[in-house]
Amino acid sequence: MDDCTHLVPQPKIWLRIVILVLLLFMALISTSPWPARLFFCLSMVAVLGAFPRPRINARFFVKEWFVVFVPVSVRRTPLADVVQIETDLEQRFGLASGCTLSLFIGVWNVLMVWLLDWLIPWAGGDYKLWLRTASGRRVLAWQGNGEANFRHNLDVLEDVSGLPVTRG
Repeated sequence: MDDCTHLVPQPKIWLRIVILVLLLFMALISTSPWPARLFFCLSMVAVLGAFPRPRINARFFVKEWFVVFVPVSVRRTPLADVVQIETDLEQRFGLASGCTLSLFIGVWNVLMVWLLDWLIPWAGGDYKLWLRTASGRRVLAWQGNGEANFRHNLDVLEDVSGLPVTRG
C-alpha cells in the first residue's frame, strides 16, 4: 500500500519481544512441570504476538492482523464503499467502581486487567472508531483506551477519507 497512514499506537514489537523473552526465561527456570511451562510459553507467545496494524490511504482502509508476530489476515475496505465514520464510547470505570471491583476480585486482578488493557487495548478498549459502509455493515477501524489516540485516529480517518463523522 503506497502512501498510507498508520493509526496509533503502533505496536511496539521490540518491547513485546523483550517482555516475551523475559517471561519465557522465567518459565524455563521455574520448577513447574513441563506441560505447565509449555502451556504458559505458548499462551504468552499467543497473547504478546497477536495485534492488528490498521492503516488508511485515499483508496482503502486496511487492517492487517498478526498472530505469533506473523501476518495472517488482511482485510481491505474500499473507501468508495464507506459513507461515514462512527464513534463509540463504552462505559468506563470511575474511581469508586474500580475500588469496588478490587474489593470483589482483588487488587492484583484489577492490576492485571489494567496491564492487559495496556498490552492489548484492541481486545477491549473503551474508545471505538467504526466505518459504516453503504450496505450498512460496520467495520471496526480502531479500538483502544487513550483519548489522545482516539482523537488522533479520528482526525486521520477524517482527513484521509473526507467522510462525515457521527458521534455516538
